[in-house]
Amino acid sequence: MVASRPFTIVGAVIAVLALGAFILFGGKGGGAVPTAGTGIQASIVVAAHDLPLRVALTPTDVTVVKMPSTSVPPHHFDKVEQVKNLIPIATILKDQALTSNLLVSSPDEVSGAQAAFLPIPKGFVGTTIPTGEQQGVAGNIQAGDYISIVVVMVTQTGRFSNVRTVFTNIHVLRVGPANLDVQAAQNKGSAPAKQTSGAASLTVVVTQCQAEFINWFIANGTIKYTLESYKDYAPRDTTADVNCPNADAAKGVTAGDVSRTWPGLIN
Repeated sequence: MVASRPFTIVGAVIAVLALGAFILFGGKGGGAVPTAGTGIQASIVVAAHDLPLRVALTPTDVTVVKMPSTSVPPHHFDKVEQVKNLIPIATILKDQALTSNLLVSSPDEVSGAQAAFLPIPKGFVGTTIPTGEQQGVAGNIQAGDYISIVVVMVTQTGRFSNVRTVFTNIHVLRVGPANLDVQAAQNKGSAPAKQTSGAASLTVVVTQCQAEFINWFIANGTIKYTLESYKDYAPRDTTADVNCPNADAAKGVTAGDVSRTWPGLIN
């Protein structure tokens, strides 16, 4: 019994040292050894603040957090770029996980009372103008393009017509009617917005004053479009027009207004 005591003491010392080393190096391991109750961590995109419906997301609207993989909801997103420009179909609260059933990839994919806001800048309006194969550059005008509007007016004598480019750099928002079939966003990237072939209308961004002139020309003449080179795009819908800052600034259009704005177009 006495002879075995040193071995007992040595064993106890080794056990204490081993326990201390485990505590020391385990604490410095940066999670190499999972602590009880944590498990494997997964990345998930959550709302950085309350997100309203119908407004496209930007990278500042979301953040990525870690949570136990067992708590991750299905169809979640794990990267910020996956939800950029996607649109909530319901209000998403701060710190709530974003999932594909809460987002759609195009404004045209939100239906009913929750139809998505069109991306119309402050001080501008959206208006729909007619188009066709020969009128609308053989259907080559796509959403996001910029066009010029050309007016053809028959003179009062009826012997010939006057032609004038009246507006340039008009931003095209949509081609054809809105698509009301809701499609959920994909959790690994969004599908491109649908494009309508052979559409009969273009939805464009203009001031309310421009909209009145365009409607006057549609009622009294013919309008055609030219598609501008993407190298010549000079967007004018970035800041409000000081001469027509909002819809209330429009006061109506008469033939006299057209003559003063474009002398010689009508006579």
